[in-house]
Amino acid sequence: MNQAELIQLGGSLLAVFFVAWLVGKMGLGSDPRIADADHAIRLAEEAEAGFRGIEVARDRAGFAAIVRNAEGRMMLVRAHGNFFAARPVDASVIGRLDKDFLTLTTPEKTFGAVTLQLGKDAGMWASRMREFSRG
Repeated sequence: MNQAELIQLGGSLLAVFFVAWLVGKMGLGSDPRIADADHAIRLAEEAEAGFRGIEVARDRAGFAAIVRNAEGRMMLVRAHGNFFAARPVDASVIGRLDKDFLTLTTPEKTFGAVTLQLGKDAGMWASRMREFSRG
């Protein structure tokens, strides 16, 4: 290898390392998770002005959560790419209970269905959703 090829190789490696560093700084390729109840509440409150969460059902893996406010309104928060997205849970959201799992499907196709592993609390949150269909 001559000197020009070594310089080119070194420059290429330097560029690869710079791009990898930049991708890491931008958070691209990260695996966003909802850390805890406080994080879920903060995300729901950021999504809708005036929403004040008081109770959270967080998926065991941290990919999604349901946040309820004092009036009984609920907000579904989920990982969406490298960020989070939130939608209100109302009568238009279809809930399906399967043992410890609650699957919520919003009418918005781009939001997609979200399955939360809630353990023994899945039934309680499913019954809260039934209140919307009665109201």
